[in-house]
Amino acid sequence: MDIVNFFEKLAGRWFSQRTTHALSTQQSKAGKSDLEVEFLAADSPDVAKLYQSVEASQSLAAPLCGLRIHQSSTIEGDSQAKKMTSLMVPLTPSDETDGGKLLRQGTAGDMSVSGTYTLEDEVLTIITDTKEAHSTERLWFINDNLRMRTGMTELAGGLRIASFCSEIRLGVKPPKQD
Repeated sequence: MDIVNFFEKLAGRWFSQRTTHALSTQQSKAGKSDLEVEFLAADSPDVAKLYQSVEASQSLAAPLCGLRIHQSSTIEGDSQAKKMTSLMVPLTPSDETDGGKLLRQGTAGDMSVSGTYTLEDEVLTIITDTKEAHSTERLWFINDNLRMRTGMTELAGGLRIASFCSEIRLGVKPPKQD
């Protein structure tokens, strides 16, 4: 499977149940999210706009596709849902590897070209470095309608946070009965 096929498989409506654990304080929190994930072709206007806004200063490889993710999340102890939208665009690898750079744009328009992805043994690994944090996220499918996601984030102040999500595709038709 290549990154375009993997991103196509991510498209759809998902329910995510998450546990986060701050390693230094030993505090855990549960959360849940509703995700709407839209696959975008490489030539879609949003993919092109993000790519063009960064490419001139970075001399980047071409975009392969994109994902627009709408997320509504609640975390244990918070009464109000947080809503976010992000766009992810994987770029063509510069050599014969299974990975490359990943562009990301969030709700506030923040961009990161420091992200990289690899897809090995049908597990997508995304590594993002910013001034505030270093993050490693892994995502894989158990079957077409169930996926798992783990993450490890280390904040600039030294706080390390681990997370685990199980995500179920919504709106799936039941199999035909004979």
